Amino acid sequence: MSRIAEGDERAFAAIFEQYYPPLFTYINRIVQSTPETESILQDIFMKIWQGREALAYVERFSPYLWVMSRHRALNAIRNMARRSLLLDDFARQKPVASTEDVRDWHLSLIDQAIAQLPEHCRRVWSMNRIDKMKQTEIAEKMGIAVPTVKKYMQQAVALITQYVKDRSSLGLAVTIVLSLFFEKK
Repeated sequence: MSRIAEGDERAFAAIFEQYYPPLFTYINRIVQSTPETESILQDIFMKIWQGREALAYVERFSPYLWVMSRHRALNAIRNMARRSLLLDDFARQKPVASTEDVRDWHLSLIDQAIAQLPEHCRRVWSMNRIDKMKQTEIAEKMGIAVPTVKKYMQQAVALITQYVKDRSSLGLAVTIVLSLFFEKK
């Protein structure tokens, strides 16, 4: 343990090789999931290596390791049970509308918001998003500065976002608006 505490990777590898197989069997009997077992063991050995300096103070390593393994396995079972309950609750809920219907409704809200934009914002917006023009091209065509184009785009995004947020559920609206307006082009 003192060699591991000093950072000896070979000593750590020897401990790993000695304890991994029996710990795998032990934890897997508890959690009954190979991927979960591997994840737990990875976490355990990572924690041991990261806190290796403290190993110098551990008098009996084997019981320490087995207790840590048991606690991690039981925590994993609790977490899996919680996830299972949440998934069951979610599966029992009736869908209000299809995702496509909700998306179409939000797209119509966005269209309404665009129609209500001030003329200069709507023009800049259309040239950028519909005509796929760059901000420099828009500035040249409209005879305005690039920072003004940026300001109009920011104003348009803010007004559209506010319009949609005021008329729909906040989380979905923000997600849709952000995905539509800030996609990489």
